[in-house]
Amino acid sequence: MKYKIELEINKPRDEMLVLFQDVEFMKKWQPGFQSLEVLEGQPGEVGSKSKLTYVTKGKPSEIIETIILKELPDRFDFLYEAKNVKNWARNSFIDKGEKTLWIAEHEFKFSGMMKIFSLMQGMFVKQTTKDMNTFKTFAEAKV
Repeated sequence: MKYKIELEINKPRDEMLVLFQDVEFMKKWQPGFQSLEVLEGQPGEVGSKSKLTYVTKGKPSEIIETIILKELPDRFDFLYEAKNVKNWARNSFIDKGEKTLWIAEHEFKFSGMMKIFSLMQGMFVKQTTKDMNTFKTFAEAKV
């Protein structure tokens, strides 16, 4: 399953990227985010792996994040892995002066019982759009 979402943020790219990369701000825009634990590599750099912990509807979950490409200020790509799910997230940031165009491309691979979720693309697009808009609101309010 693949999809792409574009969102314009009323914040210069350099300022927006500072907020996007800072782990301290993740709780402000990622619903249910609890913690990030670096498992290997240099934090924030290509090849680093981290365990992200979330609580959603009272249930804890863990995702392994691997940074697979970091060519800032233009691109920042991740691989997210959980049981029976892989998500490649490709993020492009287009400088538009006082604004930034964020293009998020996602590709999911499901296995086992999770294959049923491949039929629910709309649910994934809706959640990604919601999370991106939460970041937009946070970033635009941050002075």
